[in-house]
Amino acid sequence: MSKSKKIYEFYPVDGVTTNPTILAQSGRKPYDVLKEIREFIGADAELHVQVVARTAEGMVEDARRIQQELGKNTYVKIPSIAEGFKAMRLLKAENANITATAIYTPM
Repeated sequence: MSKSKKIYEFYPVDGVTTNPTILAQSGRKPYDVLKEIREFIGADAELHVQVVARTAEGMVEDARRIQQELGKNTYVKIPSIAEGFKAMRLLKAENANITATAIYTPM
């Protein structure tokens, strides 16, 4: 049993958050890992997934794909930068679940 699955045995967990760095460390395709997480935690648990685009338009495209592939109960993490705030406004109009996230470097 993986460490993350073992956590569910002992602690009340309502969801999972990820970021591009953590997903890259798996050495697997990000959406393969994300779909596995979604399947494990179920459709009702929150899953927070960060966009990787640098423009507002790209972030909106990323967000749409994230929610299409992982379900509407997936929260799209948007970096708290000028382009991110623009994307958040556009996504709010689409009733997307959004989490603003701090970033320290573009990577």
